Amino acid sequence: MAMNVVITLDDNYIRPALIMLESLFEHNRSEIHIYLLHSNVCKENLARLAAHVGRLGGAFSDVRVPPELFEGATVTKYFTKEMYYRLLIPQLLPQEERALYLDPDIIIFRSIEEFYRSDFEGRLMIAVPDYLGDSYYPERKKNLGLDSNYRYINSGVILFNIPLMNESFHLDEMFSFMNTCGLTLEFPDQDLINVYFKDGIKYAPREYNFTTEYVGTGDFLKYLFSPGYRRSERERVVIAHYMGKCKPWKPSYYYKFYRTYRFYLNKYLTADEKRELLLRPWLVFKSVAAATWRVIFG
Repeated sequence: MAMNVVITLDDNYIRPALIMLESLFEHNRSEIHIYLLHSNVCKENLARLAAHVGRLGGAFSDVRVPPELFEGATVTKYFTKEMYYRLLIPQLLPQEERALYLDPDIIIFRSIEEFYRSDFEGRLMIAVPDYLGDSYYPERKKNLGLDSNYRYINSGVILFNIPLMNESFHLDEMFSFMNTCGLTLEFPDQDLINVYFKDGIKYAPREYNFTTEYVGTGDFLKYLFSPGYRRSERERVVIAHYMGKCKPWKPSYYYKFYRTYRFYLNKYLTADEKRELLLRPWLVFKSVAAATWRVIFG
């Protein structure tokens, strides 16, 4: 049985999607069908994605979503309305038993086959608790009305139980809930999923959506000075999620697993972009040195 993997994006995220897909196919030998849900990806980029998936040995389908469908939905920060499209997966792919949604800012480190074949145990979806959101920002859960019985999940990796979702989930009802619940949605689709589907989520281990932020000062120091700590993390991670505003394709990114991302990224960079990436550490050093000089010597 093929693995169904769904991505949602606009033209700004084509290169990250190419990188994520390359890592996915590199570490998984099963037949994989990639579904792209989008509203306005241009023909050139659709052709580029399709050719890329074909070279990697997979099947590719693009599914166009009417752009007006989420016209009035909450959009904040650097999020776009495409983030809501993952909620349409059961409705748009009713012929499938299950489908795995993946954000494009992800690298696959090893096989996801075991996770993809997980037993839903009667739940609508399987997702990984957000380590920061669940452990370090309890006020977010409180503001959303989630008590201690519920974990706050990250929506970047979700395995959908399509038949059960289509039996019990109706988009109109969710829209009504979204408009009347009176919640402040800081991370709009993610907050909505956590609240609306709270009783239908099965929790998965962190290695299937390992977010790359440092978890406090202690985590930062261990990662900086302990090769054994870094190695133990890398050995257990299946899916690394470079979430947050600072993305690994930017020259300023030096968080966890940045070398792994640069390994893939280098294949997709222009000569000028490669030069900028190489010069970035020197430019950062010059900026810090200049600021220090001004503080000391005025």
